[in-house]
Amino acid sequence: MNREQKRAWAIVCSMSLAAFLCVAALVSRHLELRGLTILLFGAAAVVQGTGVVACLRVKPDKGAVTSDERDKQIEKNAYLAGFGAVYLFVIVASFAPIAIFGEKGSLPVTWCPALLIGAGFCQAYAMSVATLIQYGREGKDE
Repeated sequence: MNREQKRAWAIVCSMSLAAFLCVAALVSRHLELRGLTILLFGAAAVVQGTGVVACLRVKPDKGAVTSDERDKQIEKNAYLAGFGAVYLFVIVASFAPIAIFGEKGSLPVTWCPALLIGAGFCQAYAMSVATLIQYGREGKDE
């Protein structure tokens, strides 16, 4: 397993667990369990932070050649998948308020930065999943 695969696994695992914890926190908020909600959101933040730290601490591969043409193509395809996922996310996030609140509804301006944060998470997750899929697909042919 090379460096990019290890980084992708760290991102996918931490983001998936953090998303699960956030959904659980939203459910507990709906059930009006304030203490559990705060605990779950805190745990999600810790898990996500741990994933980022683990991703950054992965040491480079040793050896003369650390990547070849196949690795460059996988990286290029992962960037393209990340761009496509962000584009889809922005479209859905732009039209979702109309579907939820109606055409005459309003949305607080303080929610706008969430679009940027969500796009960043979406891009990182899509790139990591695309990287893992491509390396998994290439490894079976060898």
